[in-house]
Amino acid sequence: MADQFLVEAHRWTLAQHSITDEKESWVMLTRDGQIQKLPGEKILLTSKPRVGLELSVPKELQVAEPFSVKSDNGIAYITNERIIYLPARSTEAFRSFFAPPLNFSDVRINSSWIGPWSWTSIVRPIPNGGVPPEIPRIECKLTFKDGGHSDFQAKYEWLRDRLLHAQSLGLTPGQNLEPPPPYDEAQTSSSTPVSGSSGNLTSDRNQVPQPGPDEPPPDYTV
Repeated sequence: MADQFLVEAHRWTLAQHSITDEKESWVMLTRDGQIQKLPGEKILLTSKPRVGLELSVPKELQVAEPFSVKSDNGIAYITNERIIYLPARSTEAFRSFFAPPLNFSDVRINSSWIGPWSWTSIVRPIPNGGVPPEIPRIECKLTFKDGGHSDFQAKYEWLRDRLLHAQSLGLTPGQNLEPPPPYDEAQTSSSTPVSGSSGNLTSDRNQVPQPGPDEPPPDYTV
């Protein structure tokens, strides 16, 4: 019941901002609070509602203005173009965060003895992605309070591998990422075998040996 309430609150809040502040929103939204997908974009995974987000500047970076963001509840998405986080209740200071999948690196999954699992990475921010442009990289931590971290990590790895492979082939990132058809063992085993030397050898092995003649051949002498 609490999860359903968070989903409804999330959609209502985002719907209000999509009507009045759509031009300034980092992630474009429809009027019912859904993500306005980019051309050719597909949502591959949607997390459970109670996902927390923390954005912070790595300690080794020195920036003039300290920057950090924390959201207790929200939803994380993986698409073929972006990894997106939308808070359940957006504010003027923070409405969304997103970056391309290949901008995430040094991914780690952590768990405390009594707390939920978290997914942490270093991100290269992009313009209008929710991070000030003067910050070259940011630490992103997603906390999965109701589980789902393993599904998120598996989908991220699947997507990252295919994007890197597409890059190596010179293809457009994010496109042609459908998985291959499943292997059908029954169809393979029912295929007609190709005749050849191996088939003849099997046939010869299965033949019953013929008995020899009872009488010696003509002109045979001892």
